[in-house]
Amino acid sequence: MQVTGEKKRGVWARLLFWYKNARPVSLPQSLLPALAAYVLAAGEDGFAPWTGLLAVLGAELAHLSLNLFDDYFDYKKQASGFRVDLVKKGERARTAKCAYITSGEATLSELLAVCLGFGGAAALCGFLVFLTAGWPIIWPAALGLLLGIEYSGEPLRLSYRGFGELTIGVIFGPLLVCGVYLAAGGAYFWRALALGLALGLLVTNIVYTHSVLDIKADTFTGKRTLAALLQTPKYQLAGTAAFSFLPYLLVGLAVLAWELSPCWLLTWLTLPWAVALYGSVRQFLHQPGVRPQRLFWYGPMGDWPAYCAAGLDWFLLRWFLARNLLSAFAVLCLLAGLLS
Repeated sequence: MQVTGEKKRGVWARLLFWYKNARPVSLPQSLLPALAAYVLAAGEDGFAPWTGLLAVLGAELAHLSLNLFDDYFDYKKQASGFRVDLVKKGERARTAKCAYITSGEATLSELLAVCLGFGGAAALCGFLVFLTAGWPIIWPAALGLLLGIEYSGEPLRLSYRGFGELTIGVIFGPLLVCGVYLAAGGAYFWRALALGLALGLLVTNIVYTHSVLDIKADTFTGKRTLAALLQTPKYQLAGTAAFSFLPYLLVGLAVLAWELSPCWLLTWLTLPWAVALYGSVRQFLHQPGVRPQRLFWYGPMGDWPAYCAAGLDWFLLRWFLARNLLSAFAVLCLLAGLLS
């Protein structure tokens, strides 16, 4: 019995190990848009609560799978410790990417098996949703899977050709929102599309901010991000402006068209986060040596003292600020949906 208990503890420890390496810190960028879609459908006559929740669960499992697939394909592309080398040369770069592989804690074959495990669990959720919701949910699920694999996988490798950020935005914006909305019994497609586009831009903003900050390391591996495609600080900052501020215009237009109720204008309360992110990215592009200042209203940012000690505050402040902008916007979407 003792051996069996130790084995169970070992299995759970390994599952926790892989869950942590699947970057659960990024889950809000899929969970909150999915919940916003769920609440949007909740006010309609055909609302299917359990099917909708199953779709949300499937989306989160798929997100974990795609995070690990990204590590898998990136590591195969460049398996050396190039990020550490860049730091030694005086360049700013994160050094934690695929650390569990480079440290020997896991093998590439184990990583692939876990990718497929999370993906298989997501597929099971999708199949159960299909049994209830039928064919309408197939197109967002299938297109999301295709784009997710091709984000960093062969043959398209979209993240290496300047389309990665937009791909992530489409997956966790219009496709995710429309998929969950349809699974939950929603019938007004255009309102889901408007919400999905607005949230998708803010999701794009997270990975776009990431690419602006990590441009040196990405260029070293041959990954051509949207930030690299835009080339100059002027156009890179214009990208930040577009992804940060266009969601408010979309919500406003949807309200004017009566696709969304005026309650959805509550999302405009998050504009200070958008302005702060824009200003912080501008500082990074024009004064990269200046250490960013964290203000209390920026929201939660994990173990901030540890990040500062590790010299990652320049990266994580902007990344967390972009994530917190999406989170605040999506939470107000939930409130607007409940009030509508």
